[in-house]
Amino acid sequence: MAHSLAFFPFVGIVIGALIYVLNAISPLSDLPVAVRILLTIAIPLLITGGFHVDGFMDTEDALNSYGTMEKKLEILKDSHIGAFAVISLLKWYLIYGAGVTAILLNEKCDRRIVLLFALIFVVSRCICGLASIGFKKARNNGFLYEETKDKQTGTVAFLIIQLVAALSVMAYLRLIYAAALVLAFGLYTLYYRHLIYKEFGGATGDTAGFFVTTSEIIAAVILAIVMIFHSTL
Repeated sequence: MAHSLAFFPFVGIVIGALIYVLNAISPLSDLPVAVRILLTIAIPLLITGGFHVDGFMDTEDALNSYGTMEKKLEILKDSHIGAFAVISLLKWYLIYGAGVTAILLNEKCDRRIVLLFALIFVVSRCICGLASIGFKKARNNGFLYEETKDKQTGTVAFLIIQLVAALSVMAYLRLIYAAALVLAFGLYTLYYRHLIYKEFGGATGDTAGFFVTTSEIIAAVILAIVMIFHSTL
């Protein structure tokens, strides 16, 4: 398990491949667009079993408790979910649904755009893996600490190679869109680091799930916005 983070992006590859097949390969791509939008949103949940969404909900509960750092860390360990988790999930997924809809209904959406969108799920997991290794941990126990406590030079190198490869393909597909996504991921990663250091004292497995979930939603929305803006030029 020590180097399992190196293969974290492979989950993103599976998710992205299914999204690409659904939206770019006949006969699935011939399904009504409303069906494809809903399935596109559902695929990450179906593949992962909602593993990262669970971390997202725990993190949202903790953040919205406005308690001490110790209290927030206790909430992260609590298996129950609160009202703020449900409200936050609904809010974020409505935004995600709007982003996915704007992408798939845009007249510029072709196979290249679908592939670029699909690569978001690889990039998010590459960055999450690197952040999980490089960022300070909130506590000296738990899943994330055990996963990253040993020397991770090979894992870091493999994650960087996968990240560079994914971003290179993005740039080849649509340079302007890729640049916007790189900027969005970069800025959001810096914000995520600031947030978890301030609120939790570092990263945990739950905050990693929070990062994956929110960064993918933000990236989808950014892609949708850039497509809309670019189509008006």
